[in-house]
Amino acid sequence: MKKILPSILLLICLTSVFTWQSCQSTKTASASRNLKFGLENGKAYDYETILNMDQEIMGQKIQADMSTYYSLKVISDSADFRMIEASIDRFAMKTGAGGMNIEIDTDKPYKGSGTEKQDSALGMINKLFGAIRHQKFTMKVGPDGSIIEVTGFEHMGNSIADSMGLEGEQRAQLLQQFDKQFNGDEIKGQFERFWGVFPNKEVKVGDSWNKTSEQKGKMPGTYTSVYKVKDIEGDMVTLEEKTKVASKDEIIGIKGDIEGTLVIDSRYGLVVTADQDMNLTASSGAMSFEMKGKSRTKGTAR
Repeated sequence: MKKILPSILLLICLTSVFTWQSCQSTKTASASRNLKFGLENGKAYDYETILNMDQEIMGQKIQADMSTYYSLKVISDSADFRMIEASIDRFAMKTGAGGMNIEIDTDKPYKGSGTEKQDSALGMINKLFGAIRHQKFTMKVGPDGSIIEVTGFEHMGNSIADSMGLEGEQRAQLLQQFDKQFNGDEIKGQFERFWGVFPNKEVKVGDSWNKTSEQKGKMPGTYTSVYKVKDIEGDMVTLEEKTKVASKDEIIGIKGDIEGTLVIDSRYGLVVTADQDMNLTASSGAMSFEMKGKSRTKGTAR
């Protein structure tokens, strides 16, 4: 169990993007569009990211399905950045390994089905995610999708511990776990993976550009991406993504490839759909394991 839980938590920080419903006009091969991050001020967005992962640790196969539901609202804007208020509305995960099935869902209390020690650990994780629901944080995002600043996590841990009525050792353990899982660096890395695709300029079919980001936290590494315009249909721009992941981190090393297709509504700089295939190897000390997965993100505007 001790070997499985860290890998479960490692998976939580992975991947992706949101969706927008909109009209499309006639396809124009010679058209060009300006691609920059420009979500509208005062508008709110809901989106769901679904991740299906298969991995193998020390000969034991682990399969995990995760869904994360976010709410976003643009609270101010300027020529240089957007201020976005965000919260996690729901997190759900199902995983199976060695005949043991685990389910965590912030919308459902953990009923318990294993040993007393297992139920205690998973019950605490479920309570932690349940208490995170609707907690707000703010991101300052540039026109290229880079996250300039993340605020709101400074006092969130204590607020959650208070809401759960925790004291003493339990409170200290939760705060330690919270700081590892939820902090500015983690959120910045997660959101930049699906916002940091914009060249912030006019593009046409065949154009390509490079993006490099340094991820910290649980999935540290250098993500080197090439994006290429495959199609322009009306305001919708289809991109091909090819990303190389490399890390020399002494605690957790990640290497491998991510390939995907993104459709962007150029009017708002909003990723309409994103489908990604991941083929990664993670290592920690003498232990290493393969991580293969697919992610799909959908969303709506309110």
